[in-house]
Parts: sequence; C-alpha cells; structure tokens
Amino acid sequence: MTHRPSAFGNRQSIIFSSLILCLSSFILLLGLILPLPAFSQLDAGPNDTVNLGIPVTLTATYGLIGEGVTTSEDGVEGPFPIGFSFSFFGNIYSQFYIGANGWISFSPNVNARGVDDIFAIPNPNDFYAKNAIFGPLQDLNPIQAGSPYIFYRTLGQDSNRRLVVMWCQTPFYECHDSLMTFQIVLNEGSNTIENHLMNKPSCPGWHGNAATQGIQNETGFIGYAVPGRNATSWTARFEGWRYTPTSIDSFQIAQVPYALYPITPGEKINYRWYQGAEQIASQQSVVVTPTETTTYIVHATLCDGEEFTDSVTVFVIPYIPNAFTPNGDGLNDTFRMVGLPPENITEFHFQIFNRWGEAIFATRDIEEGWDGTLKGEDCPGGVYVWAVYYQENDRHTVTNKGTILLIR
Repeated sequence: MTHRPSAFGNRQSIIFSSLILCLSSFILLLGLILPLPAFSQLDAGPNDTVNLGIPVTLTATYGLIGEGVTTSEDGVEGPFPIGFSFSFFGNIYSQFYIGANGWISFSPNVNARGVDDIFAIPNPNDFYAKNAIFGPLQDLNPIQAGSPYIFYRTLGQDSNRRLVVMWCQTPFYECHDSLMTFQIVLNEGSNTIENHLMNKPSCPGWHGNAATQGIQNETGFIGYAVPGRNATSWTARFEGWRYTPTSIDSFQIAQVPYALYPITPGEKINYRWYQGAEQIASQQSVVVTPTETTTYIVHATLCDGEEFTDSVTVFVIPYIPNAFTPNGDGLNDTFRMVGLPPENITEFHFQIFNRWGEAIFATRDIEEGWDGTLKGEDCPGGVYVWAVYYQENDRHTVTNKGTILLIR
C-alpha cells in the first residue's frame, strides 16, 4: 500500500509585395517585439524533385526522441545522466533523479518515496524532497494506461547543452481526465533553470488543487517559489519561468516567453498530412506520387495540447527522356529517373523490358540507371519499354510507363 501521510501540507514568415513595404516592415518590427513560439522545430523534410510517377516518402520530425521513464506511484527514479556539469546552490552535479509528482532532484530523496504531500517551500521535513526543482509539485499518477508519461533528453552541443525533462499529458491521481504537460530545463554554463507549462489544469477535489512551483536546497532551509504558487491553488497555460542564480544561496525568478523544447514524447505526438483540404495520412510518414508539383502540409499535435505546422513541396518534372546513347562519352550514357533527395525514394521499383516483354533490368535504387546492357553484354539498339512501380496494399501498381530508344 502506498504511504500517504496527509492530504495537504504547507510564425511563420509573412511576405508582402513591394507595394505594401511599409506594412511589411511594421509586421516585422512587431514580430521582434512580441514573443513568438520558439523551438517548435516541426520539420516536414526537404523539398523533392522527381519525375512523374515516382513515389516519394515524406517524413515529419519533431525534435529528438525522449527517453521514457517508468515509475511507481509517488516514486523516485534514477539516477539519470544530465549530460554536462550543472551547478545548483553552489554544488556541481552530473546526475539527477525524477520524482513522479512533478519534480527533479540532485539527491536520491529515499524518504520522499510514497509521499504525495503538497508542501510549501522551504521545508526541511525529512519526508519531503530536497535539493529539488518543482515544476510543479502536484499529486500525479503516471502509472495509468499510456505510461510512460515522463521523458528526458539532453539537447545541443558542448558548452551549449540543456537537459529537458518533460511530463507529457500526465494524469492527476484524482481528476484523471485533467492532464498536465510541462518541462523542467537545465542550461549548461549559465546554470539557469527554465520551467515551461503547457497546461496545469485544476483538480479542486484533491489537495484543494494545491501545487508548488519553485526550488529548494539540499537542507530544505532555503527555497524560492514562483509568487502565488507555494502550496496554493492555481492553474496555468502556456507559461514560462526562469530561475537565475545570483549567488550560491539566492535566485532571481522571472517570467519568460513560453516555448517547449523539442523532444518527442513517445507515442504522445500525432501527425496529420494534408494535400489541399484533404487529409491523406495520420502517420509520421506518407508515400505520395503526385502527377504535378504539389505542396503537402503536416500538422503535429504534441501532448494533446499544442499544434505545429510545416509544409514540403514535391516538384514534378513531367518530361522523361525518350532516347539515350550508351557510348561511353560521358553524355547521356544511362537511362534513369530523377528522384532527389534519393533517401526519400524508398518504395521505388524501376524495370526495363525488351520487345518480347522480358524484364532485362530492374532496380529499387533511384540513383541506379540502365546502361543498355544485359549480363554485361550490350543490348541491340531499338525501342524498349520502361515502367515504374510502387508498393500498395501488398501488390504492385504501375504508376508510370513509357518507351526509351537505345541508340548505338
């Protein structure tokens, strides 16, 4: 049985024509003044250039995949690597621990296991987490169906790294339909801490909706809380806070623009691909075979609360050569299809047939062309049939075909 000692303790770019240059300049200036969503980094992938009928695999990505953490109710897990040296209240750490109820610490906090109290800080009580960052502390239930709900990842390069710890769509212990999403971020070098809250809803029927957002040292005698959020009832959406050390024992707390750092939280991200107004896929990747130059739009919904959008264009070259001269002069020596970047052409199947319908060349590599030979021997000049296929529902479907004249 889990120990519960008490119920409650203390834009995307905007381009206008030159005729409205002034308005464009004004909007640009406004963009510098108003905080814009940062770090979204939804990427629909590079634009493609293909011949008509070439299948293209479009894949959207959102940040790096986070490491999922499975925990027990009111559990404490770790240690996990920070990925760099981080100073907290004057001490240097390379590892951290995760508390299921919305906090990380640089100490094991063995006595805090099984405790769900929402306490005010500072607090030296032996059963309360110390040497910790509460982002916020609230009685959560990350062991329900759908676990893991907690993820972490170190991002960036040497001297500019950050540890991101994320609670994504995490249920409360009560109010199971109320879901919390937030991040605690440690920044290398500056030793600042960021706390970004996508959604901290209300759960008035449990602990009076109390939650604590702040930090406290390893003894529990020094602590700093966000104003109005020290074991009190509150809610928040799309907020950011930063803790900046000003001495060994003091921090400045300031509100900053909300911006989740891009780590992919397991299955808790949904993708939708559109061609115009029509949704064509609900997966991260989609295979398309446009007959004309087409722009595709992808939407990603993160942790059931925030949506990002990006687009990619597939440029279609309708003209396919109808003759080639494999004479070794380095000009027009092979017959092949255009598909750039080649790594996006993953279901390509290209064949050449002679006049009797026999397949004399086949490849699944868009960069490989036919050099006019069969088993190392030159094929005679004449007309040959080519066909491009792609895999669909476990059967081959011809997407394009034509003839090519081999000139000797």
